Amino acid sequence: MHELFLQNFVKLFVAIDPIALIPIFASLSSKIPIDKILKLGSIMFLISLFLLIFFVVFGNALLDIIGISIASFQIAGGIFLFIIAFEMLFEKRSKRKEKLVDKKINEDFLIAFIIFPITIPLIIGPSAITLSILISENFSFNFLNLYTKILPIFIVITFTVLIFITSKITASILGKFPVLILQKIFGIILGSLAIEFVLNGIRLSEL
Repeated sequence: MHELFLQNFVKLFVAIDPIALIPIFASLSSKIPIDKILKLGSIMFLISLFLLIFFVVFGNALLDIIGISIASFQIAGGIFLFIIAFEMLFEKRSKRKEKLVDKKINEDFLIAFIIFPITIPLIIGPSAITLSILISENFSFNFLNLYTKILPIFIVITFTVLIFITSKITASILGKFPVLILQKIFGIILGSLAIEFVLNGIRLSEL
């Protein structure tokens, strides 16, 4: 049980990659009044938590409605996550995220801006959604699933919001190079997970 919790935690943490978001958050928060940071962090937390829990709870049902088997989704999801891992290793993902926030923030559109593109898709992007659906297999409301599938989401999203709130301080402490190193490590981990998803999908399709 604890092992499954740790696995799902690591998968979600790597998929969301909050460490790589530190310089982006720091740049963004420098333009936001201090009294607005906590409010925006709360909005970010609620939307992120709702979306990921939705895909964990109803992910398999959505696949059934569409007519996609979990095996096919694991193979496709694994390939997609491998591409994300490749982009993380070669910094393409960070550059794309930086372009999404490269605009002036107007007070009237601040909340809309924190929803898109900050929460969606910088935090809740395709990789996080894909992983949420992949871990939603055989979900039912019991202690085991709440502990191994919902609690990791709560912890990762809480950590990500804390990164947002403290991003200016964190960025100044860590500097640029530790963030880049961690991003490379996360890219390798995500690539390995992606291969594992593909292999699991192939094994399921042969049953």
